[in-house]
Amino acid sequence: MCTPSPGKLFDARFARPQAFVNLHVEVTADRRFGTNSYLVMDEDTHDAVVIDSNLEPELVIDAAGARAAKVKAILLTHTDLDHIAGLHELREAFGSIPIAVHESERAVVSEGKPLRREFGPLATQIDNVATLREGEPYRAGSLEFEVLHTPGHSPGGVTLKIDGYLFTGDALFAGSIGRSDFANSDGRKLIDGIRSQLLSQPDEMIVYSGHGPATTIGRERTINPFLT
Repeated sequence: MCTPSPGKLFDARFARPQAFVNLHVEVTADRRFGTNSYLVMDEDTHDAVVIDSNLEPELVIDAAGARAAKVKAILLTHTDLDHIAGLHELREAFGSIPIAVHESERAVVSEGKPLRREFGPLATQIDNVATLREGEPYRAGSLEFEVLHTPGHSPGGVTLKIDGYLFTGDALFAGSIGRSDFANSDGRKLIDGIRSQLLSQPDEMIVYSGHGPATTIGRERTINPFLT
């Protein structure tokens, strides 16, 4: 679980970047942790994925239904409880679609092993688990994501890039960065990954985080107190 490290959050509306796919992005946030779960859909084919599964999965299920989305996969930026809590409900709604996660955290989903030694084992044990690997695109119907390994908050943290969007999980937030005070966190790796993988992206890239509002790479490069 993660809330942004202390720092001012910036809430703004951003122009949609020019995209190769006609994308619709819809965010839902649960009330307990403010964890974001995203519906990402190709508006031409209606192929879609859900990115992260918060404590109120019915919100993204309803969003998918309202858009007549054909959800092809569930992609996880990492496996803290607040990002996987609704997986069983999503499976009930969308069928036995793949759940894709970095290899370092695969056992959290497939075997119920705890991600953090600070917390107990999980009840989550799910089949049809796919692997997200850096350098290998992940395809779900007409959607294709680039996988960027951004560890530090957790060992298998990833950022998912598609067209002009970055889904950064709990690595980078608007005006802040993820926690690195867990036993298996690494603050240096977190900063290094943000600098090498994310701040190397164009300024206009829109960042959708695990918590809080959207931002851009240019804004974070300029004003994020943890990065300036």
